[in-house]
Amino acid sequence: MKLADLKAAGGFVPTAPVAREVEWKHGDETLAFTIHVKRHSFGTIEQLLSDKDDEKSRSAAYIAESILLGENGKEKLSYADAYALEPSLAAVFIRAINDVNGTGDSAKNSN
Repeated sequence: MKLADLKAAGGFVPTAPVAREVEWKHGDETLAFTIHVKRHSFGTIEQLLSDKDDEKSRSAAYIAESILLGENGKEKLSYADAYALEPSLAAVFIRAINDVNGTGDSAKNSN
């Protein structure tokens, strides 16, 4: 296989975010809404998850670098916003990130 063949087959990450419908159960309410998830290359995922800054949450950084909000996905979460998320909402975001990027438990089960 040639490099051009890999590119043509989708072996490199496109830059366009992916819209995902998610549901967040909060108390007695279930909110359904659309988020936009950035696709990350292998190197970006590795860097985000192995950041050596012990003062920062890796998960909050991963969410901040991956989730876009708003009608067209133009609104970026800051690290501080991601860090302050309600834990069950953060879990919804992480599942969507893993789904779009082929990481996490769903990726293990699909091999």
